[in-house]
Amino acid sequence: MRINRGFSAWNRPYLFQAMEATLSSFSPEERADIISLGIGDPDLPTPEPIREAIIREHRSRYHGYPTAQGRLDVRTALAEHYYRRFNVNIDPSMLFIGPGAKSDLFDLNAVFSNPGDTVIILDPAYPVYRDAAEYRGNRIHYLSGSVENNYQPPLPPDGELDHLALVYLCYPNNPTGVTASRTYVAEAVELAQRHGAMVIMDIAYADFIPGNGRSDAFSIFDIPGGDAVGIEVGSFSKPFSMTGDRLSWVAIKNPKAAAFWHRYRSNRDSGVSNYDQAGGLAALVDPAIQAIQHKNFAVYGRRARILRDGLQTLGYPMIGLDNTPYAWFSIPIQDDLLAAHRFLTEARVIVTAGSGFGPAGRGFLRATLFQPEERLQEAILRMQSIRLMES
Repeated sequence: MRINRGFSAWNRPYLFQAMEATLSSFSPEERADIISLGIGDPDLPTPEPIREAIIREHRSRYHGYPTAQGRLDVRTALAEHYYRRFNVNIDPSMLFIGPGAKSDLFDLNAVFSNPGDTVIILDPAYPVYRDAAEYRGNRIHYLSGSVENNYQPPLPPDGELDHLALVYLCYPNNPTGVTASRTYVAEAVELAQRHGAMVIMDIAYADFIPGNGRSDAFSIFDIPGGDAVGIEVGSFSKPFSMTGDRLSWVAIKNPKAAAFWHRYRSNRDSGVSNYDQAGGLAALVDPAIQAIQHKNFAVYGRRARILRDGLQTLGYPMIGLDNTPYAWFSIPIQDDLLAAHRFLTEARVIVTAGSGFGPAGRGFLRATLFQPEERLQEAILRMQSIRLMES
């Protein structure tokens, strides 16, 4: 049997796959008692108008294959959203409806790089960027983020980069919650222009705003040069509680790059189901959605305060929770894997080890706010019983 060589680079389980393996050792009763602050899966229900739109579309007629690019009405609504939200004009022909941002982020590497090319990845970062690069045989140049550089690490000088193909950015950031400055993204765009590379901008959290505050998120297409080198990936999952529907988009304003992506998607699959796209359309245009979102984000805002105050009471310095559902907090030991294991086995609370997002995450943990308020308060009380100290 011959196996793709890319698998040899995956010398570790996927971040949340490892968590599931640990959980399998617990009894059903023990698992029911666990409070999960791990994976970023919204627990508030998908808004009713979105669900109704999906049901109506499913029942209205027989559905054959959808189009690879996505429905025109959905892409048109998304283009209007770009103008309202980011003051960016984008033609619907430059938008592609996808089967979830995770899939898009993994697949873009197949089109816009070759084995041996260099890709730049933030550290810490969503693991899929690294997984895609390793699987495709890229050389990875990590940028080490820290609290000191506000997780916007200096970009490398041109002389350190050989055959640069891609720069992966994610702002608002997973796992840290930081939003980049326009100056920083502009520097990345200029770097890509000098090397004939592309910048993949992951904006999955651009519209997730706990407490309905001000979001500092912006589009790469609002940065000079972004039209030429930018590839933007967005998601319906977090702002609309649609994680199970697997609905995303890719925006590419460079006509040649857009044509290559369209060609790939046409061969890769047969598109996203028309009824899931109907849900996405409702999310963008139904006037009732905004009120539901405002109510949901108010709930998330109260939870963010509980989580923020609780972690600070425990003595864990943290950032995040303004533009993402994540608290990124440091702990008094470097072995974050051990800390996460102890919180799970001794306190029955799941938090995510920071090193799962890269070496710069060592000594940090990530917690989400996707639990009811009383469960978050209970999680903080349980975590209080764990004393983390270097041996």
